[in-house]
Amino acid sequence: MCRFLAFHTKDSLSKEHVNALIKASRNDIFSKYGSHPDGWGLVAFVRNNSKWRVFYYRSEDPIYEDPYINTIIDVIKGEEIIGVIHARKAGSKFLIGLTHTHPYFTRAGIYDLYFAHNGSVSRQIFKEPNKPYTDSYLILEEIKNLIETNNITPFDAYSSVIERLKDYATSLNSTLIFYNKSGGPSILVGYYYNKNRLINETKEEYYKLYTDNKGYVFSSTIKYYLDKLTEIEELVLGSIVHI
Repeated sequence: MCRFLAFHTKDSLSKEHVNALIKASRNDIFSKYGSHPDGWGLVAFVRNNSKWRVFYYRSEDPIYEDPYINTIIDVIKGEEIIGVIHARKAGSKFLIGLTHTHPYFTRAGIYDLYFAHNGSVSRQIFKEPNKPYTDSYLILEEIKNLIETNNITPFDAYSSVIERLKDYATSLNSTLIFYNKSGGPSILVGYYYNKNRLINETKEEYYKLYTDNKGYVFSSTIKYYLDKLTEIEELVLGSIVHI
């Protein structure tokens, strides 16, 4: 399991939210593992003067040890900002390193897709379970294939994949960002965890997602470190929200 901070905001990224993610990654009070040391990544679309730019960065360093984190956050400024930051705790130690850090990227028809996921899925549910990729990347492959094969929207593909996998997952908490030239970027956050498959040593609170209704959606440990913010509420379990 991992931690993420998704956002649709303006001007600049909230240092308070980013710092809460860094603290949560270093010391996760809800997780039996304690930290999220297996790399981190960010994708951020930034609009200025009607033009979009994209910042895409991944590192195998923990987010709390990466010397570039503050520099990266400081340069992300614009009239509109859409993206996600993800800090990873790998489930399988043979699938670690730069290749396996989130967010993942792929192309599907006219869309650029970026995907970040918190949770695990039984590999046997996938068509090619022995591929040397994370279960998170296999989810993205399914979304891509549905878009291209069935000629459906990213939202419909995302929703369909979550529905198919939910009985085989601990959690499908995730962010899907899709971009095309005519429509620009859009961001979706899916919130689902399976109460029948929770890890006994981990508190249920660990799996919850929250929003401050100010353009940020975040994992529960980030909420814990945002103790000065009072207007925070849990997302509706089973929902997909468009930030």
